[in-house]
Amino acid sequence: MENKGKSYLSPIQSLDFYLENFHALCKKLRLENDLSELKGILKRDLEPSVVNILQTTPYQALVVTDVRKTIIWANHGFNQMTGYSKSFAVGKRPTFLQGRKTSEETKTEIRELLKQQKRFTKALINYRKNGEEYVCHIDVLPLFNDKKMVTHFLAMEKEIAAA
Repeated sequence: MENKGKSYLSPIQSLDFYLENFHALCKKLRLENDLSELKGILKRDLEPSVVNILQTTPYQALVVTDVRKTIIWANHGFNQMTGYSKSFAVGKRPTFLQGRKTSEETKTEIRELLKQQKRFTKALINYRKNGEEYVCHIDVLPLFNDKKMVTHFLAMEKEIAAA
């Protein structure tokens, strides 16, 4: 828009710029909150490599299990993605999200991959609280203590498609 030799930003361009920065700021704040909560639940700092993975890997939900595969923590995104509250999920195994169409082969593969105590990714059909199916991509990291023993697993989860 020009007026007597002066140029002005279009309000729409300004809004686009504002929204882009706002979303980036929200993402950064969610990550900082997740990192702070993880540090509190684990009672230790995360390894720099894990922090880097969290900073560079897109996710909607985070879930931490102990070595017995019992959920000890989930972030706010878990509630948004599944419809289940964090307090409902804690104390349960992630298998409570699975159902009729969840592949037995995939479930077996996940159990075997967890035994290897290495990072892995997998996609499986999960179910929301309302019964709706969705395809969930999980990126699972083992978390080690200072003695290099696995103490927990961290799953970064995102919906990749409607089932």
